[in-house]
Amino acid sequence: MPPTLGLRRALQSRGRGLGFVGQRTRPSTKQQEAAPAIRPRYQSTGATPLRPFITTSSDAVDAAEPIDPRKDLESALRDLETHAPNYVNLPRLQLALRNLSQQPGHESIRVAFLGLTTGDKPQHTARELLRLVLADPLKSAENWEAQLKAHDPSKPLIVHIGPPEEQATPLSLAASEHVIPEITVPSHIYNDANLEMLVMEADQGTVAQASSEPHTFDDAILVPAVDTAATTAGHSAPIVTPVHMAVLVGDGVLGAASILSLPISPEGQDTITAVANFKKISAEDKAACPSLVITSVESGAQGLDLFRESASNAMKYEALWTEAGVGHINKWLRSNVLSRTEQGTTKAPVRNLIESVLRNAGAALQAAEYRDMKLSVEGGPSPLTVARLNQALAEWAQDAHEELQQQLEIAFVGEAWRQMNWWKLFWRVDDVGMLSSEMVARRFLPEAEKRLIFLAGRLQEAGVAGITAGGDKSVTYSGPAVPPSFPEGERGVATTSTETTTLETKGTWPAHIPFTRNYLQAETVPALQAMAQKLVLQSSTLAGATTALGGMSWLSGFGVYECGAIAALGIALSLRGLQTRWERARDFWEGEVREEGRKAIRATEASIAELLDSVSPEVPEDVALELEELKETKSALKRAEEALGRLK
Repeated sequence: MPPTLGLRRALQSRGRGLGFVGQRTRPSTKQQEAAPAIRPRYQSTGATPLRPFITTSSDAVDAAEPIDPRKDLESALRDLETHAPNYVNLPRLQLALRNLSQQPGHESIRVAFLGLTTGDKPQHTARELLRLVLADPLKSAENWEAQLKAHDPSKPLIVHIGPPEEQATPLSLAASEHVIPEITVPSHIYNDANLEMLVMEADQGTVAQASSEPHTFDDAILVPAVDTAATTAGHSAPIVTPVHMAVLVGDGVLGAASILSLPISPEGQDTITAVANFKKISAEDKAACPSLVITSVESGAQGLDLFRESASNAMKYEALWTEAGVGHINKWLRSNVLSRTEQGTTKAPVRNLIESVLRNAGAALQAAEYRDMKLSVEGGPSPLTVARLNQALAEWAQDAHEELQQQLEIAFVGEAWRQMNWWKLFWRVDDVGMLSSEMVARRFLPEAEKRLIFLAGRLQEAGVAGITAGGDKSVTYSGPAVPPSFPEGERGVATTSTETTTLETKGTWPAHIPFTRNYLQAETVPALQAMAQKLVLQSSTLAGATTALGGMSWLSGFGVYECGAIAALGIALSLRGLQTRWERARDFWEGEVREEGRKAIRATEASIAELLDSVSPEVPEDVALELEELKETKSALKRAEEALGRLK
């Protein structure tokens, strides 16, 4: 029931003519049942139609978190592998899936030592740097060091780190060319790290060409391709070997310049580190390359040999080893590979790998959308672009309905709403307008309006435009209907229905949300304020009148109890009337705000949908299937990011 003091009449009379075209009157039951037909979404292609009203309960919004985020992350990554093979690096994704299938904290880690070459001359520095990193100065030269030195640096080599009892039969370097040679190296530091090393050469020009874009640099460096013999006739085939971390090694000034030309991010130094090797290190070299690790493998090898000859050379060894700079690589390797966190925590390289895969997948999706947008601007919007915009519109509508529900729930249980309780009206009646207007300004679809402006920008970028009278392309949207303005003294003049109902505002993005917000603040809030003041005045008047009547009765000779009963009855009736009418008015205003919000969202959606339908009313079946695939990809990507955030 509406409040008896005319709040409904005030709202309806002031809001008459202020609504949206076709949206201001509450639809009948039949109209509500037929409402989904207003904006079908790919019904001819079997995709899910957009619902004009989206209502979600708190239980549906707050889905229960899975018990094991590791399993949830693995499931999301497998969905990416299925639905987005063109947007993810499959070798790195498969490496991440392999790590997730292992016990947390005991995942196998792969590190590549890549020696950059600029010609036919082999690069020995990466191989020698790996030997210095793994060598134990307290032991004499071991067999694996001789094998490593004898290996051809132009061919890749896999080094397994493990205790002596796990070492396989010593590898013959003349093994079959169809496989990558492998050796096993004991290390008292890394024996329990489940570590594998790959040492190989990498052509500087090939690396620079493959890493032309920043989001593809990780894939170019961390997925080196190894050429192996495919047939006995000498034909070779590349095999990708994804790794978690990489050390780029360059020789001299040319090597340092080659590395500095690569887009190595300072934030990604835990994954990719760069080394420049010089025979003699000077202060100028270090100052010229602050982002590189400056090493001298010759000094390190000389110091290692001196210490192995005699412990009396410890001082020389320390000086040469410090000059060599190998300790920086050891520190970088230990800080990332060795697990120093609590038991059951995923290793940092595995987490970095998954983050990189998801980040690059998102960048690839954005790049694909940008290419479609660019083609649309040049030759008109393609069906795929329009379909993507339709999907973006559906997602915006769903998010807007959820925001409306959640934000208004917060507003109507908050402190400002409680300050307008009926028994507080006597000292807060003048604050009703300020408090309710502030609630509307802060909680009435603020984020939805920002996302709407961004969506309108996407439409304009895609070339979805109308032609203005001057011949310029611009996107205009039908806005809310506004009442016509009459000159003074002519309000009673009869006008046609066209003049009074079809005047609309237009703009570069739909203005239904800010218009509705302004309407609520300018029309309904003053009515609520006036209602509060009127109810307080009526309640005070009735209480004062009955109290005066009780006093006059006492002067007329009635007893104190009878006179007190008259006054108490009047006060009780006045307070009860104030409570009943004010709570009814508050409930009505709350419902009005919710309903106006839903109408604003629907009108905004219809305005954009009308523009999209004018460009491409039909969506081909293959485009709808591709769009559904992209939707599944984005959903899997979002689930993977959320699961990664919960992963220990």
